[in-house]
Amino acid sequence: MQDRTPDAVRDLLAVVLDALTLPYDTPDYSRRILDRAAEARTVAVAALAENPADIGWNVDYLRSKLAAEQADAERRDNGRCRRCLRPFDADDTRFDGHARHADTPWCRSCVDNCHDGGAEHVCMICNPARYGGGAQ
Repeated sequence: MQDRTPDAVRDLLAVVLDALTLPYDTPDYSRRILDRAAEARTVAVAALAENPADIGWNVDYLRSKLAAEQADAERRDNGRCRRCLRPFDADDTRFDGHARHADTPWCRSCVDNCHDGGAEHVCMICNPARYGGGAQ
């Protein structure tokens, strides 16, 4: 019978690395990375206290916690402008208000301000590919 301990440890290290990797421009980066680090630490402490052959459940646990945290962040951020991070206000329908602009992830204010730039103006609204995405 082959010892699977190195594979389990490698899987655990990979999921801990995933937990500690978050793009710096992520909204609420500081709070989210602290929460993720606390979860990773809890799992690592538990894994060290157990028989190395039994740490597979730690990997599954941390993956499920990260998936839930990511889903919660996406749900929370879906109601905010991706540029100014203000919550959308459906009642503020002025041309420069904070209602969502059409089906974009930006508010009317950011779209209005976007067009105030000069010829060299480039922002996440005008050039979403430069900023890692676009309207979703």
